[in-house]
Amino acid sequence: MRERFERGLVRLGLRLQDQAIEEELLYQKELLRWNKRINLTSIRDVGEAQEKHLLDSLLLLNHVVGGDVLLDVGSGGGLPGIPVAIAERGLQLVSVDSVGKKINFQKHIKRKLQLDNVQVEHCRVEELESRGFSRESFDVVVTRAFSSLETIFNVTAGWVAPGGKMIAMKGAEAADEMTQLEVHLNDYGFSDLKIFHYQLPFSRAERNIIIARKDLSHQQ
Repeated sequence: MRERFERGLVRLGLRLQDQAIEEELLYQKELLRWNKRINLTSIRDVGEAQEKHLLDSLLLLNHVVGGDVLLDVGSGGGLPGIPVAIAERGLQLVSVDSVGKKINFQKHIKRKLQLDNVQVEHCRVEELESRGFSRESFDVVVTRAFSSLETIFNVTAGWVAPGGKMIAMKGAEAADEMTQLEVHLNDYGFSDLKIFHYQLPFSRAERNIIIARKDLSHQQ
């Protein structure tokens, strides 16, 4: 399966170090192993998980840089944040989910792979202030298959730092939602809305990454 994974990376124009590739595949192995006991994902096939979880999540590497502080909202089994944190150890990840069994899996992965750049929080994003986090303190806030764009901005826009980015990883339906969002984008303090179209390397399933940047002048 490593050969297939590497082939997928090449097709997406991504490069990972050998150790990172091994750790990505170990993460996937543990995800599917835990999934036999607790429901982390509806995908149970190894090849499908490799493409639709690992490779799909790693598309985010095109839009973050080392040194970013990244908030992954509704991360479930750690997607997309943990694969990205494995590949880019200079990035600091705060991974948030309200479901305890999913957070327990993420903590297991953090220990097993010694992911010192990952912080796992068992809470709703609205509760982060009570955990000691300041609003408008994250360079990047990301969601994947989380909700509608309107809901995403309502729930998470306040955590993006001025000059930072909101990233929504969506399926083929994203263009219609984006059109609706553009009307209200300035109300959230954002501009420079862009959409990046991708196809997954084997199934050719369509994916979209929507990115909006918060205005430097914006203050809550």
